[in-house]
Amino acid sequence: MNTVQIGLVLPDVMGTYGDGGNAVVLRQRLRLRGIAAEIVEITLAEPVPDSLDLYTLGGAEDYAQRLATKHLLTHQGLQRAAARGAPVLAICAAIQVLGHWYETSAGERVEGVGLLDVTTSPQPRRTIGEVVSTPLLDGMTQPLTGFENHRGGTVLGADARPLAAVVKGAGNREGDGYDGAVQGSVVATYLHGPCLARNPELADLLLSRVVGPLEPLVLPEVEQLRRERLAAR
Repeated sequence: MNTVQIGLVLPDVMGTYGDGGNAVVLRQRLRLRGIAAEIVEITLAEPVPDSLDLYTLGGAEDYAQRLATKHLLTHQGLQRAAARGAPVLAICAAIQVLGHWYETSAGERVEGVGLLDVTTSPQPRRTIGEVVSTPLLDGMTQPLTGFENHRGGTVLGADARPLAAVVKGAGNREGDGYDGAVQGSVVATYLHGPCLARNPELADLLLSRVVGPLEPLVLPEVEQLRRERLAAR
């Protein structure tokens, strides 16, 4: 197939906690299998193209989050890509941006992009720390790990389903017991780390939706990282 194009969406405003590393992981896992891949960075200076193979979005603080939301509502390439089934990975604040609406820490409600049937409001306290969860997504069997750092508490509507059941940590909101949201081609989670460096099974699941079934990669350093992070809980 042609070179797989991985969209890194708005890294200039949605790149908190190294979430841009998710695109690097996707590219490298393809290249290790002999599949050509490249990262296409899309900043606030340009519209989001609808022609890429898959997309990643990261975390952001309140002001940057609002800039990203405005940009994605103005330039709707991501929405068109998701409508045709292109995989989209949304991390932390990106869950909120892709939802129906979110409230800022000042209590102002901001209209979201509408790709996820979720809403987000501030929690009484910020949730910070390691998270371990059991995936609920078909095709996944290995625990998910990451770290969370967010004040927003996300509630899923009827059209979205959770990505995972939380074993340790808060996830979407304290006391809810779930992390993330899955709807259509969008997979969202509050896990930083970067998420795909710590969860290669999820990375390969997203890639398989673009290139088809993938042979396993044996990478001892990745397995060591997973053992360390699971032990850290």
